[in-house]
Amino acid sequence: MTVSLDPASEGGVVHEGGSVGAAGPAALAAQVAALYGNGDGQGLSAGAAPVLALGIFERVGSNWLSDSLRSIMPQHNEPFRQQLGRAHPLSPRNRVPADLEETGLGVLGWHHLACALSDLYGRPRHLVKETNLFFATDTVLELLPHSPVLVLTRAPLGIASSFARGRLWERWRYGERYAQVAASARSPRWRDEFAPLLPQDDPEEPVALGRLLAVNALLLARALAGRGRTCTVVSYEQHVSDPAAVLASLARHLEITPRPSSLARPAGAPDAMVSTDTTFATTAHKTELVAELDCRTAELVSAHTAETVERAEQVLDTQVTATAAEWLAGDDMYEVREPVTHRRTPTRTPRPTLTQSVPKLAYRPATRVSWRNLLVTNAEMADLLNMLHAADAPNTRLGTNLLVCPMPHERGGRLHFDAARRTWRVSPGYELHPAYWVTWVGAAVMASWSGARLPTRAEALEAAVGARAHNCDYAVGDVSSVAEPGCGPGQVHHLVGNVQIWCGDGPDRPVAEPVQRYLFGAAWNTPGTGEAIGAVRSRYLLGSSRGVGVRLVRDPGTTTASGLGAWELAHRLNRWIDTLDGPARPLGELDRDLITALAGS
Repeated sequence: MTVSLDPASEGGVVHEGGSVGAAGPAALAAQVAALYGNGDGQGLSAGAAPVLALGIFERVGSNWLSDSLRSIMPQHNEPFRQQLGRAHPLSPRNRVPADLEETGLGVLGWHHLACALSDLYGRPRHLVKETNLFFATDTVLELLPHSPVLVLTRAPLGIASSFARGRLWERWRYGERYAQVAASARSPRWRDEFAPLLPQDDPEEPVALGRLLAVNALLLARALAGRGRTCTVVSYEQHVSDPAAVLASLARHLEITPRPSSLARPAGAPDAMVSTDTTFATTAHKTELVAELDCRTAELVSAHTAETVERAEQVLDTQVTATAAEWLAGDDMYEVREPVTHRRTPTRTPRPTLTQSVPKLAYRPATRVSWRNLLVTNAEMADLLNMLHAADAPNTRLGTNLLVCPMPHERGGRLHFDAARRTWRVSPGYELHPAYWVTWVGAAVMASWSGARLPTRAEALEAAVGARAHNCDYAVGDVSSVAEPGCGPGQVHHLVGNVQIWCGDGPDRPVAEPVQRYLFGAAWNTPGTGEAIGAVRSRYLLGSSRGVGVRLVRDPGTTTASGLGAWELAHRLNRWIDTLDGPARPLGELDRDLITALAGS
């Protein structure tokens, strides 16, 4: 199996004897960095390493930071926490925190790790945002050894207020999260220091939240201590009071030129939909620090955050606990108000109805090729996944996702694998919504199965001339049905908007580097301006996100009959994975083999 990059082998992927061998993921990370001039102080050096934005917890203003820097820095939202399966050894959701020197990922896992790390490097430098890494914090820092760090902080009362307004503890299953982190704290590597901080006593919500806040901040402070990293603190409270000053400070530290970004919906936007779920929206800028909590909840959160830090002083370095305490300060800056009882915050994204008329699938001439009138739906993707699974081509292998990234419904996932029944299902009511969290591999397999292909970037640009984005800029808070309001049966629905789409081509890259494919368009959570739609973006073949889906096109003379069957596609996927266990070859060469197998070019 070929897994670690070896600069001496002209970018070949080297691995010995079917496992990572003596090198390990840390060595792989160093070799990826060396590929971009970060291993020996030459080449691009620090300018190519991504910036790591690490939060002391969720709801610390990370979306505001991403949106403010989106126009000048490519974004990666929680690639370790979201895109790695729960069973993946490097996933923060895995109950057993990984030791980088004793990690078995399988051949696909090692190839994915090398490609995923490579995807984070480049110019302009990228922004990688991760919150709630807990015991995976050390792992992420070791995998990105040259990245400067932004520490995103917010006072515990502010975080607790945000959780309460959106009922996030319940929606995001934080009771289970507490149990998982408390169990991890008892693993041999961590138990002496952290088991006492997270008693397995099934605490009530504000107590558990205070403890988790403190432990995540302590783990982050501990991981950063003594590493010599460039580290900048970005305070939520400060960016509320003076966002321009925060951006100016970031510009100095990161040597960038930020442009103020507004995600307010443009005047005359084609849809008049009211936002249904603002959990991830960042269109409204706060101007005051208010914690909408009852007094008892506020007192419990503050008290148990402070108590956990005090306990840590007995087992952790003084500087670590002092740093964490500083990051967790600021409760006194908030005005505590009783929750507004008439607010109608949904406990979950409202379930869509299936009564909306959806046109019959057809291909419509839009450029020199015919475009499918509808984006690929969740129901279609589930059908394909089921057939591939039956053909012995499972989506997830040792926590590495091949075709789609399954996420909990509460986190925006709509495709779910039922292990007991060995079938894929769709969240009820979302069958006719566009599939997202789809990798390029998943998009290409769907195209081959449908007797179609993915459009090129040039074709997408040509087709989008004069089109206006429908459902962008957080107008709905999620994707909407594939049927675009006001669009007739003879038109192409959501030619721009709802989700970005994968393209069939990508930028030229050296054979030593993983292949990338272009993304195009606007999504529900990205700006819908002409500049944003036409911006050049690309990702590696196994990357995915909540805003990227699938659009198909056909050349003249192509029909459904030209599609490949699920068994043939499963054979091609498995045969490619088998080649990863062969002689050492460059990452790009291996990726091009897969592209040829799926797309024929």
